[in-house]
Parts: sequence; structure tokens; C-alpha cells
Amino acid sequence: MGLLVVFSAVASPNMTVGSTNGVPGSTINVPINFFTDINVTGVEFDLLFNTNYLQWGPPMQGNALPPGELMGTNLIAPGQFRILVISFVDAPITNGVLVYMPFTISSNAPDHDEALTFTNVNATDASAFFVALATTNGVLSVVVPPRLSAIARTNAGVRLALAGSAGRNYMFQATTNLLAPQWLAFTNVVGSNGVLVDMTASNFPVRFYRAVVGP
Repeated sequence: MGLLVVFSAVASPNMTVGSTNGVPGSTINVPINFFTDINVTGVEFDLLFNTNYLQWGPPMQGNALPPGELMGTNLIAPGQFRILVISFVDAPITNGVLVYMPFTISSNAPDHDEALTFTNVNATDASAFFVALATTNGVLSVVVPPRLSAIARTNAGVRLALAGSAGRNYMFQATTNLLAPQWLAFTNVVGSNGVLVDMTASNFPVRFYRAVVGP
């Protein structure tokens, strides 16, 4: 007689840096996401970041932390920030955002991606036993807004020239009212130094244009 043993599939808890983007001079709340199907009551980790263009701010608790959780923080070294979450009532951490980490992007930051990396990661359950915690690093994408470098009338319509950053995609948009704008996106998405000729411009008494970061 055979014996059938069924094991339930229990995945290791996972913590990820939510990849975000922001323009120079802005402050971005980067989410540290947490997912688990087992009871985890304590998490500790360091987050590494480059201080050339990023300045950290006081972290904020997310919705994954139940009442009774204590969050401690400490700047270990420039570019290394430590966060400790522990429950004194053995309340498990739930799925959601563990903590929001604010970063202010320097106003002179170029267009690039800033790596946000986990290190010194530990997790425990209610019995203070070690729990394996998988992690996924992320990036904070610094996106320098594009600008219209030239605009001129031609026989075909209105010619627009864009100045942007290599490796980014941009989109031209137009509206007829700046007080309550409804921006119409042109179908073509261009890279840096792109050009568009709006052949429908003559259909409108006035038209305003802008360039935005595209998908």
C-alpha cells in the first residue's frame, strides 16, 4: 500500500524596491514592497544608494505594518540606510508596502537610473526563528524633462524640434486651451532630437505644444 504525502506550496517571503521615476529637484517616495504567505514579525535591512544626486528623508510606515509594529531607522554610513521593523505583540507583517523611503533628487542631476540595492537582510517569525527572505533590487529613474528646441511654420504645417536625452522616448502633444488643457498626443514617439511636422495645425485658430516623456 503506497503512502501519498501532499506538501503545500509555501513561497519564501519577498521584498522588492518599487521602481519609480522623478524629475530633478523633486522628492520621490520609493515603496519597499513586501509579500508573504507565512508569518513574519520582524524584518531588518540596509538600503544602498548613491549620494551624488540622492538625499534621503525620514522613512514612512506603509500599510503592510499592523498596529503594534515598531520601526527603527539609522543612517549607517553615507549611502547606507538601515530599517528595522519588529512587532512586540507578535503581529505578522501583511502584504503591501512595508515602508516608503523618500529621496530628493538634486536639481542638477542628469538623466540616468539610480540603483537602490538591498544588503544585510534578515527576517524572523514570532518564535524569533530566522526566515529566508528573497529580495529584488530596483531603480529610481531620474528623468530630465524634454524641451522644444525650435518651432516654425512651414508649407506643410508647423515644424517642432525636440531636445532630450539619448535612450529616452518622448511624445509631442498639443492643445488649443491652456486654461483647461486637453492634451492630444501625436501618434509618433521619438527619441532625443526628434522632429515632428503638425500638418493639421491650420485647422485651429491657435494651438499650443509640449513634449513629454513617452512610454
